[in-house]
Amino acid sequence: MKKFNWAFFTGMALFGLLVLIFPKFWINLVVFVTGLGAIAYGIYNLTFTRRIFQDSMYETVILIKSIFSIVIGIISVFLPLAVADVMLRTMIYVLIVYLLLAAIIGFYSVSLLKDTEIDRKHYILENLMLVIIAVLLIIISPEKLGVFIIRVIGFAALVFGIFMLSAQFLFNREIVEAEVVAVEEGEASDSANSSESSGDGE
Repeated sequence: MKKFNWAFFTGMALFGLLVLIFPKFWINLVVFVTGLGAIAYGIYNLTFTRRIFQDSMYETVILIKSIFSIVIGIISVFLPLAVADVMLRTMIYVLIVYLLLAAIIGFYSVSLLKDTEIDRKHYILENLMLVIIAVLLIIISPEKLGVFIIRVIGFAALVFGIFMLSAQFLFNREIVEAEVVAVEEGEASDSANSSESSGDGE
């Protein structure tokens, strides 16, 4: 567990440092990961969500949502790699629109499950998550503000990582000192007992 804590907080501090140094890279990474997530989400809906309710309207809605997710995901992943930075910023707005539309379609598909015995909580939370991600992208979409927010996150991760590493170091040091004191007291006690024993023998 101690090794895990050291590795985790060291990784967090390094992550924070890298975010501070290369903020634009992390914004690009957010777009890339969101694109991959959209592809995975579309495949998941097509494979599993579409089959939970045998209704033509529901299946059609989920099919549209799935294809929409996969297409937008592929564009988000591959297009910014092939064109300039301007296209990357455009893709952020495309992803925002996609996430909001996907959430609207998702809430509509959940409403179609109203009169069934299928638990809808999971699907409601799923679509709320799409809205939350869209809001986060809206927040970082302006270039200067986005870079500033990413740097704030990086600074917070760096400071927290260093603080926790320092706390871990001090905690381990106190344990070692306590163990040394305990050993010294144990040796002193053994020495005293030994002296008493030899005195009794005499």
